[in-house]
Amino acid sequence: MSIAGSENQANMIVPTRRIRSVAGAAILLLLILVGAETTVRIEDRIRWGMPLLASDTSTADLMVSDRTGRHPAPGKIFRKWQINSVGTRGPEPDPSHAARRVLVLGASETFGLYESPGREYVRQLADTLAAGDCAADALNAGFVGMSLPTVEQDFRLRLASLQPKVVVYYPTPPQYLDDALPRAVVIDSNATAPPTSGWHSRFTFRARDAFKAMLPRAVLDLMRQRQTSQKRLGVSADSMFATIPAARLAAFESDLRRLVGTLRAHDAVPVLMTHGNAFIGTPKAGDDRLRAWEKFYPRATGATLVAFDSAAAESVRRIAADSSVALVDAWREFHGVPAEEMFADFSHFTDAGSARMASLLRPTIAQALGCGHR
Repeated sequence: MSIAGSENQANMIVPTRRIRSVAGAAILLLLILVGAETTVRIEDRIRWGMPLLASDTSTADLMVSDRTGRHPAPGKIFRKWQINSVGTRGPEPDPSHAARRVLVLGASETFGLYESPGREYVRQLADTLAAGDCAADALNAGFVGMSLPTVEQDFRLRLASLQPKVVVYYPTPPQYLDDALPRAVVIDSNATAPPTSGWHSRFTFRARDAFKAMLPRAVLDLMRQRQTSQKRLGVSADSMFATIPAARLAAFESDLRRLVGTLRAHDAVPVLMTHGNAFIGTPKAGDDRLRAWEKFYPRATGATLVAFDSAAAESVRRIAADSSVALVDAWREFHGVPAEEMFADFSHFTDAGSARMASLLRPTIAQALGCGHR
C-alpha cells in the first residue's frame, strides 16, 4: 500500500471515530432523559395517583371549557391537586352531610397553591367544623385565575345543582387591575369534552421548578423586575394605575352585588370575606414580594395594588351591611400577624395562614348551618 493510501485511510478513521463518539453520547443522553422522565412519572403515579401517560404539567391543565363555562375538570389529577367527580378540589361530596353542604368560591387563594396536601383552608375548615360537633360537607370550588364574573357564572350554570346551604366567597380584588376588566367566559355550546393536548415532558417542568427553587431570592427578584418591565413596554404612562381607578372599583362592587343576588336566588346563604395580603401584617412583606405581585398586574404600581385591596375590603364591608350578608373580615384579622409566617408570597397562604383562615370562618359557618360553635 502506498503512503498516500495509508494517509487517506487514516483520515477516514478519525471522522468515523468522532461520529461514533457523538452518536454514543447522544444515545447516552437520550437514555438519561428517558430514565429521568420515567422516574418522575412513576413517582407521580405512586405518590399522587397520576396516570403514567398523562400530559398534565401544571394546575392550568386541570381546567376545562364546556357548556357550563370554564371550571376544573371532574376526575383530573395533577400531583397534590385532585378534582373530584363534581369538579371541586378534594374528597367526594358526602351525602350524609348534604343538608350541611358548604361551597367555598374563589381563585387560587381558595384553591390552594403552597399548602401541604390537605391543608388548604377549605379542608382545614371542614376539620375544625367536625371537631366542634358541626360536621359539614365543605367543598372547595375555587380555581386558579377564576374572576368574580366567572365565579358567578360557574355557580349559576354548574355548582347550584349541588344545592349548598352556605356559599362562601373569598375575592381577589387585584384582578380588577388587570389590562382588561374581568368578564365571564364565552360559553362554547358545542364543547363536550376538554381538547386533548400534545405530549409534554413532566421532567422538564420539574427540573425548571427545581432550578428556580435553588436561585437566591435576590436573583428571582431581578428576573421578575425584568419580566414586569418587558410587559410595561407597550403601556403608556397615562394608562398606568398610579392611583386607585374608581371605575375598576365600581365594577368590582357591581359584580359582587350580582353574585350575592345569584346566591340568594338559589336559596343559598351567602358569606362574604375581605381579601388579606402580606402587606397588612407585622412586619409587612418585603419589597421583592410586592414586585412579584406587580408582575401579574403590570399596569398597577405596588402601592396601587395594596391601596386597591384595602379599598375593595371596604366595598365588601359595605355590600355585606347593605345586603344583610354575613361578613368574615380577613383583611382586618390578618393585621398584626407575622406576614412571612401567614403568606407564602404576596397573598397565597402557608399552612399556618390557611389554619387562621379556617378558624376565622368556623364561627360564622357553624352559625349559618344552625349548629352553633364552640
